[in-house]
Amino acid sequence: MRLARNLIFLTAAITLSACANYSARSVPAPVESREAPSASTSTLPSVPSSPSSVPPVETPPDARRSETPSLPPVVVPEAPATPVSTLLAGVDAAIASGQLEQAAALAERALRISPRDGQLWYRLASIRYQQQRYADAVGFAQRALSFAGSDRALTQDSNQLLARANAAR
Repeated sequence: MRLARNLIFLTAAITLSACANYSARSVPAPVESREAPSASTSTLPSVPSSPSSVPPVETPPDARRSETPSLPPVVVPEAPATPVSTLLAGVDAAIASGQLEQAAALAERALRISPRDGQLWYRLASIRYQQQRYADAVGFAQRALSFAGSDRALTQDSNQLLARANAAR
C-alpha cells in the first residue's frame, strides 16, 4: 500500500516537473529599443533636450527587423521514380505514338518487375485488345481481376474489357 502511494506521488512529481521545465524552455520575445540613436557630440552642437521637445523616434512596423533568422521554406521532395513508373511512362508514350507492340513489350517488362500488379495486367490487356488479340486480352484481363483485390475501379474496368473482348471473339 505504501509502495503504491509512493509511486503515485513520484509519478505526479515527475509530471509536474516536466510541465514546469517545458514552460521554462519557451523563449521570450525579443525586446525592442525605442530610444533615439545617440549623436556624436564632437560634430554636432549640444542642444538641450527635454521629453516634451524631442519626440521619440519610432520605426514603422514593416521596417523592423526580426531578431530571429528566417528559415528557408520547407521543400517536400517528389516521390522518386521507380522502374515500374518509368516503364509505364514509356508505355503511355508508345501508345500515344501508335507503337502498340513496343507498349506491350514495356508493359511485359514492368510485369517482370511487379508481377502481382493488377493495373499492369489491365494495361497489357487493353493493349492486346487494341491490337485485336482478343484471346490474350481476355487472359490478361482475368489476371488483372485476380489481383484487383478491393480496387473497385480496376474490377469494373477489367470486367468491361472482358465483356468487350469476349464479344469481339
